[in-house]
Amino acid sequence: MKNLNEINIIRAIMCLAIVLTHSISNYLRNVEVDQAAYDQYILWIRFALLCSTPIFILLSETLISKNYPNGLQKGFFWKRIKFILIPYLLVGLVVSYKSAGGDLAVFIDVIQKKVLYGQWYGFFVIVIFQFYILHWLIGKYLARVNPIGPILISFVISFAHVYCYVHMEAYQNFILNEYPLWYKTHIFTWLFYFIVAFYIGQYYEQLVTFLTNKIWVPILMTVASYGVIVFNYKVMDYGRISSERYDMFLFSVSVFFLLVALIRKFSFDNHTLVMISNFSFFIYLTHMIFLPYFVKLSMTFGDHFFSYVISMAFLTVASCIGVAFLLYQSKLTRHFTGKIKYLEPAVPKKKVEREREPEYVNN
Repeated sequence: MKNLNEINIIRAIMCLAIVLTHSISNYLRNVEVDQAAYDQYILWIRFALLCSTPIFILLSETLISKNYPNGLQKGFFWKRIKFILIPYLLVGLVVSYKSAGGDLAVFIDVIQKKVLYGQWYGFFVIVIFQFYILHWLIGKYLARVNPIGPILISFVISFAHVYCYVHMEAYQNFILNEYPLWYKTHIFTWLFYFIVAFYIGQYYEQLVTFLTNKIWVPILMTVASYGVIVFNYKVMDYGRISSERYDMFLFSVSVFFLLVALIRKFSFDNHTLVMISNFSFFIYLTHMIFLPYFVKLSMTFGDHFFSYVISMAFLTVASCIGVAFLLYQSKLTRHFTGKIKYLEPAVPKKKVEREREPEYVNN
C-alpha cells in the first residue's frame, strides 16, 4: 500500500480541526462572548472548520478505492472490525459510563442510544462501515461507468435529504421516528461523499496532477463554495452549525482538493503531523472525554478566544496521545486504540507491502 504523504497530513489537519471545533464550542459554553466578536470572526472560523468530519470520512473511501482497485481482499471486514469497530464499542462504553453518572439503569439506556444507535460524536464509525458495505456491493459496478452520472445523482440525493430534513418538519419527523439509528448516520447524508471519494481513489494520480497543474481550480472552488455558506447565512438566515449542512458538500470536497494540491505541489511534510495522523482515530474517539476537564487550566491562560481554544486543543490532543501510548503497552488495553503503526516495531519492507491495514489506522 502506498503511504501517501498528503493523506497523512490532511488526516492530521482534519483531526486537529475537529478538536478545535469542539474547543470553540466549549469556549462558548464557559466564556461570555460579545455578539459583535462572535459575528466578526468566531462564527466564520466555526463554519470553515465544519468540513473536518466530512473530509475525515471522505479519506476512508478514497483510500479503499485507491488501494483495492480489483475488489476487497479476504479478511478486509475482520480487520476493520478488530481495529475500528471494537475500539468504537469500548470507547463508547466509557463515554456512556461517563454520561450515566453511576446509575446502572441509566448506563444501560445510554449504551443503547450511544453505542448501538450512534448518538455521539463517534457516529462516523457507523458511516464508515456503511461505506465498506456499499463499496463491497456496488464498487465493481461504479468502476465501469462514467463518474459524472453517479456523482450528480448522489449529490441530488444527499442535498435533497439534508435540505428536506432541515426545512420540512414532516420529513424530519419521519427520519427521527422511522430511521432506527441516529439521524446523522443516515447514508443519504453521506452518499455524495462516498461516490466522490470512490472516484477520487479510482483516478487519484490523474486528479492530483490536474489539481497541482491548475491550482487556481481548487482555490476558486473553495472560495466560491465558502461564499455560498456566507450567502446562506447572511441572506437565507441558515445558521445551522453542523457538518451535515447542505451547503457543506461542495465546500468539503473543495477544501480536500485544495489541501491535496498544496501539499503535493510544495512537497510539504511535517513529522509532527504524520505522528498525529497515526493517532487520529483514537484522538477522534476520545477527545471529548478529556476536553471538558481542561476548562480551568485553559482559563489560566486567559479567557481570550485564541489563547483559550489553542491551549484547550493542545492539552486535549496531548492527553489523547499520551493515553493511547500507555494503553498500547498491553495487548489487552490495546483493543481500545486499534492498531497504531507509529507505536509498532519496525518490520521488514516486504512484509509491510504484503499487509494492507485499515485506512483510518495506519496510512
